[in-house]
Amino acid sequence: MKKITLFIASLFFLTASIAQEVSSEEIAMVQEIFGAEKRVIIEENIDLTGVDSAAFWKLYDEYEKSRQEIGKEKLELLQKYTNKKGALTNQQAADLLAQAIPLRTAEDKLILNYTKRIGKATNEIISVQFYQIEHYISDGIRFSILNEIDFIQDKY
Repeated sequence: MKKITLFIASLFFLTASIAQEVSSEEIAMVQEIFGAEKRVIIEENIDLTGVDSAAFWKLYDEYEKSRQEIGKEKLELLQKYTNKKGALTNQQAADLLAQAIPLRTAEDKLILNYTKRIGKATNEIISVQFYQIEHYISDGIRFSILNEIDFIQDKY
């Protein structure tokens, strides 16, 4: 887990730096780097011996493509929020929340959906390992970002 923790820490700094104004191409580049590093973590922590590894990687690649779409939306929302620097109207705060909640729900549903599919294609141990790693990474990033951003209407 030490490698995963270091990965999350490095990703947080990268995410924090792109939370400013960035282009879609820059977001895609960050996601590509993140995806490659995350794949290595999956390879190192999930033993696919004795199961259909091709089926696992096919599902994992599908999952990653969908996760990246949600991730892009989350980064764009983070940009909107950080650009406001805590100075939001009530309506802007409500609009941000109305966008944030469905993104979190979509991410959780996506992980659960692929956990079930991976369990059917391989076995339940592998599906639980996938679930654990995905949530460990996702929650670690979420905590790091929440720990660093200002609360809405923070007084300086």
